[in-house]
Amino acid sequence: MVDKKKQIDYYEQLLAKYGDHYLSLDWKSPESQGIRYRVFEDLLVIGDKTNEFSILDIGCGLGDFYGYLKKAGYTFKYAGYDIAPQLIEAAKKKFPEADFEVRDILHDDRPKQFDFVFCCGALNISFEERDTHLDFIRSMLLRMFELCKIGIGVNFLSSQAVYFLPDDSFRQPQYFYSKPEEIVAMAKGIADRFILRHEYHPGDFTVYLLK
Repeated sequence: MVDKKKQIDYYEQLLAKYGDHYLSLDWKSPESQGIRYRVFEDLLVIGDKTNEFSILDIGCGLGDFYGYLKKAGYTFKYAGYDIAPQLIEAAKKKFPEADFEVRDILHDDRPKQFDFVFCCGALNISFEERDTHLDFIRSMLLRMFELCKIGIGVNFLSSQAVYFLPDDSFRQPQYFYSKPEEIVAMAKGIADRFILRHEYHPGDFTVYLLK
C-alpha cells in the first residue's frame, strides 16, 4: 500500500518552509505550473464545456487551478480535495469562496460526480516500490473515471525526462517517472476513448479519459 502519511508530511513540510508559493507544491516555476493548467483547459473544449461545468480537483494543494480558471473567466462549480490538512487550510484562506475538503477518493463513502475530474502532479511523488505505486495510479484513474460525467485529465512526470532534461533536479528520488506506454495500457482498460499528450513539455505528459 502507498504510505500516504509520508506524502502528507512531504508537502506539509514544504508548506511550512515556503508558505503560499509554487515551491510548496514542488513545482519548478509558476510557468511550468501554468503549462499543465493550459493542457487541462484544453479538455474543457474537447468535452464541449466551456462554461457552466463542475470540476473536482484531486490533490488540489493550495487551490491554484481554481484560481487559474477563475481568472480565465469561466463559470463553474468547483471542489478541491487533498489528503494534506494543512494544504486544505491554506487553500481555504486563499480562496474562501471555494469548496475545499480533506478527502481521499479511494476511501470516500460519500462519492459525488462532477463533469470533469483533474489531478495535477499529485501522482508524481512516491516513497514505494515501482509496482506498488503503479497499482496506486491504476486505482486512482479508475476512481476518477467513476466520478466524472465527461472526462478526466491527469498529468505525469515522463520517463523521457531523464533523456531530455539535463537538470539534476528532475532526478530526485521521490519523483516517480511514469512510462507513457504503461499509462496508455491502463487507459485502454478503463475507457473506450482516451488521448495522450506528450508534446507540451519533454518531461511531462497528460492523459485524458473520456466517457
